Amino acid sequence: MLFRQLFDRDTWTYTYLIADTDSKEAVLVDPVLEQVERDLQLIGELGLTLKYCLETHVHADHITGTGKL
Repeated sequence: MLFRQLFDRDTWTYTYLIADTDSKEAVLVDPVLEQVERDLQLIGELGLTLKYCLETHVHADHITGTGKL
């Protein structure tokens, strides 16, 4: 299993990348709109396929990146 905690300094928000190292399938938890390109770049560099995005709660402080991803 792969686990990465990513941080957006502008919104003080954490995004989590979790992946199965065998299947190379990944999920992003609470992605931030302004960090979509960063997240896609990391997923590509790690040779992963994004399968899901999960939202753990309503975000009053930022817009989710799920729709764009």
